[in-house]
Amino acid sequence: MNAITLRVKNAPGFRVDGSKLLPAELAAASRTELPRIVLQGAGETCALGDLFDIALTEDDTPSLTIEGDARWLDRIGANMSEGTLTVHGNAGDYAGIKMSGGEFHIQGDAGAFAACEMQGGRLSIHGDAGDFAAGALPGDMEGMAGGTLTIHGNAGARLCDRMRRGTVLVAGDAGDFAASRLVAGSVCIGGKVGAHLGYGMRRGTVVLARAPSRIPPTFTEGGRGFDVFWLLFTRMLAREIAPFSTFAGHVLPRRYAGDLAVDGRGELLIANS
Repeated sequence: MNAITLRVKNAPGFRVDGSKLLPAELAAASRTELPRIVLQGAGETCALGDLFDIALTEDDTPSLTIEGDARWLDRIGANMSEGTLTVHGNAGDYAGIKMSGGEFHIQGDAGAFAACEMQGGRLSIHGDAGDFAAGALPGDMEGMAGGTLTIHGNAGARLCDRMRRGTVLVAGDAGDFAASRLVAGSVCIGGKVGAHLGYGMRRGTVVLARAPSRIPPTFTEGGRGFDVFWLLFTRMLAREIAPFSTFAGHVLPRRYAGDLAVDGRGELLIANS
């Protein structure tokens, strides 16, 4: 089985669909087949060998590494179900869309719709993520439905819009409408949040490491009896990135319920406040 490294040598003047670049699928291709794989661009096509220098090594598990600035390469890791995918640089839009398994690491920034409608696996972004991370495609009713998304930097607007399940951790700030229309799942934000936090939130949990400048008017303070949940939840977070890894042993956070304008069964937990 092949472990493949793609090094960017020619960046095209248009966006390219990278959904064919999956560890398991490329691992089965021969040394002569790889350079001839055709990728769809904006109105034209290009061969893999024209864009990348390709290196192969033997490995027991499928893995793919992309080295260089690939912000023009969209849909990397789309529908990925197994293996390890690493981007040493920036990635384009829709990174990890509908991913269901495996591990995907982006060492730079990701564009819009990262982890959009993700179903499983783990996606780590070591830079910033654009708008609609872990959200739903326009017109769709369900966003992220499983797995773990970790963003070490900041997230754009509409983080986790319509999210149903899974865990999202943002070490930095989040833009406007974070956790909007949240159905279920856990969203943790370490930095500041923009306007309209939890707009239309039905259920699920939002954890803030720092108090927002304003609590949404459709959230009400109160609620007890979540001691066991908080104990188990912080034990899980202890394996994750800071500041969430330090929550274990803290006093119970302040709890708000909302969004009362739609259902009111979501919860907003503010730690260290």
